[in-house]
Amino acid sequence: MFSAGRLYLLVFLLAPISLCFAQETRLVCYFTNWSPDRAGEYSFQISDIPVDLCTHVTYNFAAIDSESFEIKSTNPNFDIAQDGFKKFAELKESNPDLKLSVAVGGWAHGGDAFHKMVSSLDARQTFIASAIRFMVRHSFDGIEIVWVWPGSPERGGTPSDKDNFYLLVNEMKREFQKAGHGSWEVAVQVPVDRYRIDLGYHQSRLCEAADFVHIAGYDLRGSWNGFTDVHSALDNRPHDKDNLKDYTVKGGVQHWMSNGCPASKIVLGVPLFGRTYTLADSGSHGLAARSSGPGTPGPYTRDAGYRAFFEICEEMKQTAWTVEWDAQGMCPYAFLGNQWVGYENIESLDEKVEFAKSVRLAGIYAFSLDLDDYRGKCGVAYPLMKNIFQVYRPVRAPLFSDDDPAEFPVIRARRDAK
Repeated sequence: MFSAGRLYLLVFLLAPISLCFAQETRLVCYFTNWSPDRAGEYSFQISDIPVDLCTHVTYNFAAIDSESFEIKSTNPNFDIAQDGFKKFAELKESNPDLKLSVAVGGWAHGGDAFHKMVSSLDARQTFIASAIRFMVRHSFDGIEIVWVWPGSPERGGTPSDKDNFYLLVNEMKREFQKAGHGSWEVAVQVPVDRYRIDLGYHQSRLCEAADFVHIAGYDLRGSWNGFTDVHSALDNRPHDKDNLKDYTVKGGVQHWMSNGCPASKIVLGVPLFGRTYTLADSGSHGLAARSSGPGTPGPYTRDAGYRAFFEICEEMKQTAWTVEWDAQGMCPYAFLGNQWVGYENIESLDEKVEFAKSVRLAGIYAFSLDLDDYRGKCGVAYPLMKNIFQVYRPVRAPLFSDDDPAEFPVIRARRDAK
């Protein structure tokens, strides 16, 4: 049973969908090439990608070979042997307007390799030439550089990364143009953390060189902090002190904009997953409660401290979690026994999308498709993605209606929760 007064049942009807974005509005959907390797029903396939809910889809991740500085596959069995790249390109058969990009890097594939590559003109040119061949071969329309993080010594970086990262992006745009691919887009994924920004990013110059800047509005907190918190807070809360003050979605976006990055180039990243904790004292379960470590792994993602939205909503269907609402961070959190999770739901994503619209950002990106309730076990398939799509669309032919007798429950913490 759900906790009374903390959960709200919505009754929606899925209506026909027509892609009706304004030209400048982007909804970038992320596909991860490890999600097909999950066992059982949550093996996410390219055929599961909802091409009618996305203007762009990004393939995560390719990597840089640390010796040759050329792009390489991170999952050759899926990408190549199982025709992952080929099937991804074929998505355009269902939606010819769809734009397809490849993301290079990520937490597990970068750091030192990026540092080595950007440090010399020859290596940068080798990488760019490799990127052009790779993108032509696999029919990509763009590339996203996900370097975690330039200038960070614990990730193999040095202060020179700041200049060299800008040079890479600027040179890549120029070489794409020279190769006859001027329409290809170069996006960069960047953090909210001002310390990381100061170490590795010339904000105004980078934003001028890149087509789009993807701000990662998630993983701002986690079990590494030693206390519970939502990981994608929209705004400051009373317990945000010192280096955590302004380490929020609004704070990050405003910092990039105030340092010369135009809103028209910013795409805000939102998570379709939660960060979990094990409480040090199950009787102390609010925000900023002391934690003893990450929460238990989910049955499918199998990563301590992390759960997909589909794992969260299924768990809450089956057991009596108490759901609360962070009234400043604008996110739900829930607890049961010594387990605690901060996550996103329909209301919290409404808040983020409305914020993005209010400051006229270029769009939203969602990480990642395979983490939504895409099988519809808690109701309609893709509830979070469909909600983002509906809220961001300038014309709202409804995806959901509350007038139809066909019911399904969607977990929703009330904004006025006490």
